[in-house]
Amino acid sequence: MNPSKLRGVVSAFQSYFPVSDVRTVKVETGLPPQPIGLDVIVRGAELRARLAMSGDCDFSTGVEAGFYRFGSTYFDVEAAYVISRELGESLGFSPSFPVPTWFVDEILSGRFRELEEIVDNLYKTENIGEKTGFISLLTRHVVVRSELSRLATLMALTKILNRELYEKGALR
Repeated sequence: MNPSKLRGVVSAFQSYFPVSDVRTVKVETGLPPQPIGLDVIVRGAELRARLAMSGDCDFSTGVEAGFYRFGSTYFDVEAAYVISRELGESLGFSPSFPVPTWFVDEILSGRFRELEEIVDNLYKTENIGEKTGFISLLTRHVVVRSELSRLATLMALTKILNRELYEKGALR
């Protein structure tokens, strides 16, 4: 239901397919508001895609953002899980960016539930995650959140668009 994620997903699909009908579906994944760990992020994206798939759609896409840790640094990443009735399933990721450690500490302590709450509190924004995202503030508006969703979806579509390479081992 996030307008920023939706813009990115639709833009990615329009690069390859005629998009005539787009529907958003509110789904409950049962995951925490701020996923931490790639396994949780991917599970959220996959659950969103599976729960949103309806009887008459060709594709379903779930996008989940969260933190993963590499060394002592936490990074924010978006995962896109695409399901196609005819072309299979695939997963892709956006570029990642470092998150201030104290943001993660604030979430783990329970003071805030998710990144958006911290950013809105600190920068006096409102629902930044549904608009340009924290990344827009960090990059001085050079990169916006919808671009991360677009790139994650494009990365997921690579396997679907080139499924013969993944299914048959074309170069064997």
